[in-house]
This record gives sequence, C-alpha cells and structure tokens, in this order.
Amino acid sequence: MRRSITLAVLGAGTVLGAALPALAQTADGEWQADFEATAVGAAIEDESALAPSAPSALGSATLAVTRSDTFENGLTLGWRGEVRLERDAPSRPAFAGVLGACPASNAACPRVASGAGFVSPIAPATGLAAGGSLVDEEGFAAIEAASVSLAGPWGEGVFGLDSGAAARLDARAPTVLRRVSAFSPGLDPTGLGITRARNDVTGSSLKATYMSPRWLGLRAGASFTPEANQRTADFDPDFEAAGLGRAELENVWEGAVSFARQFAEQDLRVRAAVTYSTADSGSSFVSSPGIPVFGEYEAWGAGLELEHAGWTGGIRWLSSNNAWESGNGDYEAWEVGLVHQTGEWRYGIEGGWAEDRLTGIEGASWLVGASRKITDNLDLGLAWTSADADLPVLLSPSVSHTNASNDGLVIELTVRN
Repeated sequence: MRRSITLAVLGAGTVLGAALPALAQTADGEWQADFEATAVGAAIEDESALAPSAPSALGSATLAVTRSDTFENGLTLGWRGEVRLERDAPSRPAFAGVLGACPASNAACPRVASGAGFVSPIAPATGLAAGGSLVDEEGFAAIEAASVSLAGPWGEGVFGLDSGAAARLDARAPTVLRRVSAFSPGLDPTGLGITRARNDVTGSSLKATYMSPRWLGLRAGASFTPEANQRTADFDPDFEAAGLGRAELENVWEGAVSFARQFAEQDLRVRAAVTYSTADSGSSFVSSPGIPVFGEYEAWGAGLELEHAGWTGGIRWLSSNNAWESGNGDYEAWEVGLVHQTGEWRYGIEGGWAEDRLTGIEGASWLVGASRKITDNLDLGLAWTSADADLPVLLSPSVSHTNASNDGLVIELTVRN
C-alpha cells in the first residue's frame, strides 16, 4: 500500500511537470509568480522507536510572488511573498522534535525549572530536545517570506518576514537533490538528521536587514529581529510541546561578511563567509543552585564554496552556546559536500556531523546520489541516505546513550513553472 502511494505521488508529479505553464514572466513593474513542488518516495529502514523514519511519501510545495519597480533615480523597490506546504517526517516537523528518552523529572537529565516542576530544554540552534513525547505532525503550512526591499547604490534594505543577513550571505556546501539532504534538510526521510550549520535562529520572523554593495568581492550585512517566533518549513524557533521549554529568543542581532569572486583565467569561483548572531532569552524559568537556565545566545559560523570545471565543493561550520547559562550546552556542526554537473546530470556526495552538549545528542549523516534535469520544468533524483546518532536515555541512576541508525533509498521528483 505504501509503495502504491509513493508511485501515485511521483506519477502525479510527472504529469504536472509536463503540463505546468509559466504563471508569469519576469519584467520590471510586473508581478511574477513562481511555483515549485517536490515529491519524495523513500524506503528507509529504522532501528529504534526513539527515532522513527518518515513515511514512504513526503512532499513540499511553494508559491513565491515577487515584484520590482525601478525608479528614475535608480532605486529599486521590491516586494516578496512566499508560502510553503510541507509534509516532512511527522516526528521532526521543521527539523524540531524529541530525540532521546531522558525525562526532565530526573536530575541526571537536562532540565529547567518551571512553576509546575521541571521541563526538558529545547536547543535554540536546532529545536531538538532530549526528553518528552514524540511529535506527530502530518503536515503544515508556513509563511516563508512577506517583505519589502529598497535597493540602490548604497546597498539594500529589507523589512518584513524574511531570512536574516547571516542566512542570506553565508557560504555553504552544495547538495545533490532539491529538498532532501544529509544536512540542514528541507525534507528528512530518515527522521534522524541532527546536523544544521545554518546560522539562523529566527527563521522568517519579522526583522530589518541591511546589506552593503559588493566592493572588491566583499559584502557585509546586519539584521535585527525583535522576537524569534515565526516558523518556516525548515526551522521552527517557536517550537513547543508539553513537557518542553524553549529559550524564547528576543532582540536577535546577526551579522555577516561575505567574499565572492570569479577568477576567469583559472575558471574558478570562490565564495566565503563569516557569520555571527547574538540574542537575549525572554524565558521565565526559575534559577536555582545546580539547575541552569537560558541566558544570552551566541553563535559563530563560517563557510567556503569553490567551483571549477563543473565541480563544486563546499564546507560550512557552526558553533553555538545554545543560550545555556552554565556554559556547557554548546552545539557544533559541520557540513561538507562535493558535486559535479555535467550536461543535464548532477551527482555527488554530502555529509554532516553534529554534537549537542545541551541535549546529549551526537550523530552523523551522509548521502550519495544523482539527479537529472529532464526538462526545464522537471528534475528527477535518486540517492542513498544514512543517518546515525547516539541518543540520551536514562539508565538509573545515570544517563547512557543508545545508537539509532536509519538508512535507505530516496527518489525525489521536482516540478516548477
């Protein structure tokens, strides 16, 4: 039955890709609509009830509406709106969720004190917690963007629901497929990915952003977000559930410096970036001896991309203190990828590793695969993906770890206008 559902989803995507017309054409002073839908069929084998894999059929669809108007003085006013429908792993919607069985009722497990007792802390960098009930969310809708921008010789300013400067200017590892990845995934068939090196704790929360012009390859940017509370399809800074407590980040500042340069004689393109973010915690958890609480958030990130002769390689790193006041709750992640584009084919390998000292979760994931551009409106990809993690479990009177490993085959079909 699950196989039939998967084939039906992929078949419908093929028909849609063949018939989908362009919704609008790009032109200054006109509205443009861009539609993209991704269907994923997966056969993943899981080993632990603590980390169930996703169902065999996942999907994502986005509609973006944009407009730009250029005035006689050279300034360009831009409008952008985007919504996404998503069906990810039910236990890991928008990357968040519970991985482990370390209840806050036990002093050996990570916990914060609330008025009604103790709850498990949610790591701000990922949205993951070590204790609590598994999340079960079959699908959801998210506002990815609703913003206005003004660009000119002095740079670009953006206000509204959108990504911040650190996410916009960072450099990252390439991926083989469109939405499925071994790191910072849009869709995670394994349900066990813990690697997220994207320096972004605000998602599309309301913010103001400024980015300078690029001069000699360099560009800088900064953003301010009053409150991190807007969920996107890939990250949820507002994730909460019974028995869990979040940092409630506010007054979020982020900055980035990016370098991008094309060396024509060497057929080499280089892109690098350093990112930083800091925030206050607005949580009201009770501070007491021996029980830490959330405090100031701080994270550094860096990335590098290289392109040469059809090959693209990249690496991205993130180090965050998870806003954990005691100083021993750091999160660190590494992402790396290497892909080759030859004609309509794209193939490669990608991997990620992360350790979260706040939740006690550590793991790695990898993916190897290929994709092909069938038409201008249709891509088809095939990959083998694997995720492995040590999850915290309470074996009284101490905390131990159990290993979970999910792997299998993934087929991804993407259609666009």
